[in-house]
Amino acid sequence: MEPYGIRKRAELMALLICPNRSLAQQLSASMPHAKAFEIVADLKRYPSARQLDTRLRQSRPDVVLLDLSAETETAVELIGLITSFRPTVHVIGLHETNDAGVIIRSLRAGATEFLCSPFDVDSQSTVITRVLRLRKSEDHVLQDRGKVIAFVGTKAGQGASTIACQTAFATSQEGKRRVLLMDFDLTGGTVSFALRTHHSYGVLDAIRHAEKLDSALWAALVTKKDGVDVLLAPDTPEMTGIDGHRIHEVIEYARSAYELVVVDLPSAYERISQVALGESDHVYIVCNPELPSLHLTRKLLSYMDQMGYGRDRCSLLINRMSNRYELGSSDMEKVFNFPISSILPEDYGAIHRALTGGKTIPPNCELGRRLRDFAASIVGQDKEDKKKGVAALKLSALLSQS
Repeated sequence: MEPYGIRKRAELMALLICPNRSLAQQLSASMPHAKAFEIVADLKRYPSARQLDTRLRQSRPDVVLLDLSAETETAVELIGLITSFRPTVHVIGLHETNDAGVIIRSLRAGATEFLCSPFDVDSQSTVITRVLRLRKSEDHVLQDRGKVIAFVGTKAGQGASTIACQTAFATSQEGKRRVLLMDFDLTGGTVSFALRTHHSYGVLDAIRHAEKLDSALWAALVTKKDGVDVLLAPDTPEMTGIDGHRIHEVIEYARSAYELVVVDLPSAYERISQVALGESDHVYIVCNPELPSLHLTRKLLSYMDQMGYGRDRCSLLINRMSNRYELGSSDMEKVFNFPISSILPEDYGAIHRALTGGKTIPPNCELGRRLRDFAASIVGQDKEDKKKGVAALKLSALLSQS
């Protein structure tokens, strides 16, 4: 089915789970007229709990349009999983008929609304109005949630950790009052080395006690460095099974306590990174101009696309750029078929001095200026997002009154 005909005009972003393809086709046919939903992903079978969790974190839908006709029992179980997700995702049940028994079961399970074939415009408009009214109060809470940005390298040694550290401190100096830096590389974390700081506790303890996190426990887990809170990776490499729900709880708690959360990740293919990437508002992929790095970057961009991360959530950052490389930024963009958002120059001297002293790179060199500009763009974009959020909230209130 083709969801893109109503892009930027639909009211709600929706994940469609519809094994009944005849029902899906009927819904698709109604969309250009109703302009109610934009389908961000179309699942043709009921997903497992893990697949559902991954899809929700990747696509970030406002609602899930769930087929209740194919396998009612399975669909009802999925409703419970969806409604437990945070931030809230509303469930709108779909059916071929106005089956009272199915409606009652779905609503008791936690569904918000119900639509049946032929999905006329008036019915969809009514459902949209009700959902927007519910989201109005939720949006007030979301305005206070911090922003999460993640840095991931195409391979070890690309400088992603250094950039994550420098960005955290630069954004703090640019006007972010509460900034957290988290090192999620449990086997090769280098943030403690880069900052010349150590602490008895860190990110692994936060994950293990995710369900008990409060202000007192959190204060014992983090260490402070020049006005930035830091949650360090363990000193001893840990090869441990990671519960995605616990990572979600840690990041959600961090959102509630900080304006900006900067996450340093290991390989994007590791389980902890896959969960954290899904939790992040924006992902910065770091590579350098060397051919092996460029090759791996193209593979990673393809992987991110397959996993459902749109270009609005990913940016490509070229690190250690110098004149000695034959390929320029425009050449790289052609290779990747992906825009480059930022370029940082090669300056091993400045990085060495910063690492030796456990300090930030000063703005009196080209690399320092570029990093400060990069941090300023993040702060500026966040302010713009908040303005848009307020405007969207006013529009939501207006529509809910009409």
